[in-house]
Amino acid sequence: MDSRSGTGAASLRALLVETGEYLCALPINRVRQVVRALSVHPLPGASPELLGLAEFTGEPIPVLDLARLVGAPTGARPANPVTVVVWAGPPDARELVGLAADAALEIVEIAPADVAAAGPGLIGGEVALGGRPTCLLNLEALGSS
Repeated sequence: MDSRSGTGAASLRALLVETGEYLCALPINRVRQVVRALSVHPLPGASPELLGLAEFTGEPIPVLDLARLVGAPTGARPANPVTVVVWAGPPDARELVGLAADAALEIVEIAPADVAAAGPGLIGGEVALGGRPTCLLNLEALGSS
């Protein structure tokens, strides 16, 4: 993908993941690690997006269902589901969070001129990658909810 834009702005490097029938792009500077789906311990009374807690490097982290967060229709059962461990929240209050996804696909370059802004929430924009609409996630908006 051409990383040049008319504004001269630098391209965004992102990890492309599949969740349900959607593709999502996670800013690579917010991705800590991609691991096989972590074993999750459900929390009674938790919201549907919160799958539960998992152990990552000896510490508990919340694991969220990425498909539910972005409203993705359910896709085929993934062969090798993953947990993408990311830094969520604003820089001064960031925390590690796991995002349950169907697959981690590749690292892509996204030109700012190609992004259609979506708003201040989790879906910060949309872009077409390989002919498929892709949600560009704003992990600062994820916070500690």
